[in-house]
Amino acid sequence: MRFFLLILSVVIFPLNIQASQPRKVLIIGIAGIRSDALQQANTPVIDGLIANGFYTYESWHRGITLSAPAWSTTMCGVEYDKHGVTSNTYAGSKYATYPYFPTRAKSCLPNLYSVQIVQWAPMSDNLYNDGWSNKIKVQYGIGSQSVSAAQTQLANPNLDAMFICFDEADIVGHASGFSPGNSSYISALETIDGEIGSVVTALHNRTDYANEDWIILITTDYGGIGTTHGGNSVQERSIWWIGSGNFVLSKQLTAVTDPGSVAIGNYNASIGAKSPGQYDIAVTALDHLIMGSSCNPTINPAWGLDGKSWLDSIHENALGIKSLSNNINVKVFPNPTTNVVSLWFGNECNENTSYKVLDLIGKIVCENTLSCTTSKNKLNIDLSNNPKGVYFIELNIGSKKVTKKIILE
Repeated sequence: MRFFLLILSVVIFPLNIQASQPRKVLIIGIAGIRSDALQQANTPVIDGLIANGFYTYESWHRGITLSAPAWSTTMCGVEYDKHGVTSNTYAGSKYATYPYFPTRAKSCLPNLYSVQIVQWAPMSDNLYNDGWSNKIKVQYGIGSQSVSAAQTQLANPNLDAMFICFDEADIVGHASGFSPGNSSYISALETIDGEIGSVVTALHNRTDYANEDWIILITTDYGGIGTTHGGNSVQERSIWWIGSGNFVLSKQLTAVTDPGSVAIGNYNASIGAKSPGQYDIAVTALDHLIMGSSCNPTINPAWGLDGKSWLDSIHENALGIKSLSNNINVKVFPNPTTNVVSLWFGNECNENTSYKVLDLIGKIVCENTLSCTTSKNKLNIDLSNNPKGVYFIELNIGSKKVTKKIILE
C-alpha cells in the first residue's frame, strides 16, 4: 500500500503552476505516546489532520525504544545498526555516513532553510551533520515556548522544513505511568494537541500558504509500560504514523502485522516493508522536498536508506499529476478554521454542485446548490455563526462525492 498523495487532476490553476508549488515539510514529534492512548484521547487537531491524510495506529517500533535511537531513526531514515545511536548519550553515532534528512536535502537544494525546535537538549547538543539551518532549544516540558518559537519560524516565508518535538506527555508518563488509564497522561496529550493546533494555525496563516504544498508528518518515538520504556514489549513498540496534506487522499492502513524487533533479532524485513516505520518519515520528507529539483525525483540508492517513501503515487508522470476517476479530491484550508473554510475542487463537472455541512450527530447545519460555472471551482462556507467543534462537509458533483472533516475553533 502507498501513501496515496493524489494531486487534483484538474484545478483552478494551470497544471504547471500547481506542479511547481514550493514543497515544504512540517514534522511533529510527540514523545512517549502509546497508540492506544492516542486513540482514546480527545485530540480534535490531530483528528483533523488524520481526516485529511494517511494514518495508521498500527505502526511498530523496530529497534531500541529510547529517545536518541528512535529520533535518529526518524530523522536519518535508517535503523540504529547504521546510524549507530543505541543510547541517549548519542555515543557511537555515525552521522557522517548517515546524516539527518536536511543534510541529504541540501545536497539537492543548497538553499533549503530548515529549523529544529526541541525541548530535550541532547537532541540539539549531541548532534552533528544534521543540516538544520537553525537549532532552537526551549525549556524542557514547556510546550508554550515550543509553540512561540514555531510561530516565529513559520512567519518566515523562506522556511522549507521544520521539526518540532513535544515532551510534556513523556514527562508525565515517567512520573505516573504510560497508560491510557492514566488521566494525567491523557490530559498531557490533549494539551499537546492544543499546542499543535496553534502551530498548524500559524502554518495556515503564512502569507503564501495557498500557493505552497505542505505535508505534515507526525509520529512518536516509543510507547511505554509502567513508568518506563527502553524494552521490547508490545506497549513500548506499538506506535502510530500520520501524514497529512492539502493534496492527500484520506486513507487508514489497518491489519498491520507486527514485524518484530531488530533489537532482539526477530525482525522480519519483508513484513516490515509493508507498514510505515519511523525511518519512513525522513525518506517521505526527502521525496516531497526534492521532487522537481535538479535531483532525480526518486530517493538516491547510494544513500543506503532503510526507509521508503509513502509518496510514490505522485510519481505518475513528469508533472506529478495522478488523474482521479470516481472521486473528487479537495484542497481545504484553513483547517482548523475560526470562521470561513474554503474548498478548491476540480472543474471537470458540468452538473450542479451541492454541499451539506453536518455536525457530529448528523444534523444539517447548512446546505446549498450552486452551478459549477458560477462557483469557479472554489467554495467558501461561513461557519462563524455555529458553535465551536467538529463538522463534516459533504460535497457532491453529479455522481461524485467527497466528505471532509472540519474543525471550527
